[in-house]
Amino acid sequence: MEITRLGIMGGTFNPIHLGHLMIAEEARQTFHLDKVLFVPSYITPNKNVNGATAEQRLAMTRLATADNPHFTVSDMEMRRKGNSYTVDTLRFLKKLYGPSYILYFISGTDTIHDLYNWKEPEEILKLCQFVGATRPDGSEQIDSIIASFGELGKHILKLPVPTMEISSTELRRRIRLGLSVRYMIPPAVAEYIRKNGVYHQRCFLLPDGQETPSPARPSCGNFPAAAA
Repeated sequence: MEITRLGIMGGTFNPIHLGHLMIAEEARQTFHLDKVLFVPSYITPNKNVNGATAEQRLAMTRLATADNPHFTVSDMEMRRKGNSYTVDTLRFLKKLYGPSYILYFISGTDTIHDLYNWKEPEEILKLCQFVGATRPDGSEQIDSIIASFGELGKHILKLPVPTMEISSTELRRRIRLGLSVRYMIPPAVAEYIRKNGVYHQRCFLLPDGQETPSPARPSCGNFPAAAA
């Protein structure tokens, strides 16, 4: 039986940025993956997704991955609606592809620290190889978390990646302020954001950096073509 190694990159991608793409490519190369499937969530539990619709996030993900023949995008969570839980996505894909596929779920930096808070973390580790991007420091704490899962911990794979401090929250803030996001998101995504006015709603920033819409405040800024 021929084995296919399929990477799964889930997330809100609000917006997708070069950090996401870099981690996916590093995982593909390191673990010899045949494909990486990007799966934008519909509703992510415990995460406030504002600024872009599910359809817009899906469109931006398709634009960002279009130039990589090893990347593809699924709209499965958009079609299923409701909350997007990793364990449900993995169960669906395991049933869809069968035993000839080995699933590698690719997660961003610091995700391993939060794995115990996910829905059915032990079941996740039974369904896939869980790839966690790691920073140059902090490996000692990650090792203790892996050990706490016992035998299932062998399914957690560390992926050292170069430090790239880009967050979707910061990108949304910059766009609203009219600041450049060049070299942070793919040009096609930047152009989509500009043309469709994504993230341009009136808002203000709380002292802790949280984004809050506010009809009583003036616009936080435009996203000029030069900023893309």
